[in-house]
Amino acid sequence: MRQHVRQDIDRTFMVPLQAPITNHQSPITSSPKGTAVKQVCLLCDRTSPDNNLFCQESYCPAEQSPSILEFGEWLSDIEIVRPLVVQRSAVLYEANYHNRRVLLKVAHPGPEHKERLKREAEFLRDCLLSNQQNRYLPLLLSPEIDRPLSAQRDPYGKTILRRHLLYYVLFEHAEGEPLRDILKKNPQLWLRHVGWIALSLAGAVAFLHSKGRLHFGLSTESLLVHVDEKSNVPQVTLFDLGICAEIRNLAQEWYHDFTSPANVAPEFLGAASIQPDYRTDVYGLGLILYELLVGEPTYPVRLRSDEDIYQIVQRAGRVPMIRSEDVRRLADIALQAVDPQPDSRQDSAQILAKELQTIFGAVPEPKSRRWPSLANLLLIFGGLLLGALLIVVIILLF
Repeated sequence: MRQHVRQDIDRTFMVPLQAPITNHQSPITSSPKGTAVKQVCLLCDRTSPDNNLFCQESYCPAEQSPSILEFGEWLSDIEIVRPLVVQRSAVLYEANYHNRRVLLKVAHPGPEHKERLKREAEFLRDCLLSNQQNRYLPLLLSPEIDRPLSAQRDPYGKTILRRHLLYYVLFEHAEGEPLRDILKKNPQLWLRHVGWIALSLAGAVAFLHSKGRLHFGLSTESLLVHVDEKSNVPQVTLFDLGICAEIRNLAQEWYHDFTSPANVAPEFLGAASIQPDYRTDVYGLGLILYELLVGEPTYPVRLRSDEDIYQIVQRAGRVPMIRSEDVRRLADIALQAVDPQPDSRQDSAQILAKELQTIFGAVPEPKSRRWPSLANLLLIFGGLLLGALLIVVIILLF
């Protein structure tokens, strides 16, 4: 492979992916003020401030790479703070929404990307309205500041930018960084953190399965992780719900461009038809556990075309499992989960979670605040002050 000559890359406002978007319009966003936005190549990390990106690799369609908003730019009435993750189907931003810090997820142009985002939003809305939430999934917010979420209204927003109709959703702000970025900084996490992250993710996937939904695109870029300083417990938010298809609709709603082939189970590669199987998401959980253990992506797909990645996955060309001596039980769980044959994997996310619990126990619950929040303190102070005034009035009257 030819040596890549990198251009200057602003790492603060760009998160690379493994491979380029294909078969869709180029995702382009811009601020209403017309400020130029940065175009990012999802394969080789090159950037261009003027939407004139060139890449020397023949398999890297740089002209189809997405443009992303940066600090201070606007999407409708939402101010961008920073991009957190650039995926093949959407971009996750940290943003300000009417003086409130939120997470903003914007689907790339293309009907399949938009429909996928709509399924995510509708699923999360239905869970919220039925009071059946999961602490590892994001909390959906209304796209309209003055109207709450309702079953009669769309749970997603729409806006026009540069002749593209963009679909977006708002989530309550969650602290954390993409797990892939955390592993770049610290490839070998504390083993208990490894177990708790995998357990939390398995809990989120088990919840999706209990509602008849399939993910089928799990990766370390699908979740945010924040380690609470007081409890030292990692808090996981699975902000990306993958294909988010119901079992009966999987064949109609599946499309391969929503994620990298490195995240797709081997039974889907080259298959004539897509069959629903919970063990496919067990494979995705295994990929993440495997990467947590070895400290790098399960498959060496950096700067490779999709065709190369297909070949690597089909021949099970994983990086070596180097943890078999020090943590054999945990390594064996990961190796079983990523087995190319579904029949050899754990049967469900619940079973994989039980295997992890025998090693790490349950994930500790987040510690409650020792002191009330500022808003509650003000309410308490106001109540005490009002009570004191009433007592003074009563004394003066009698």
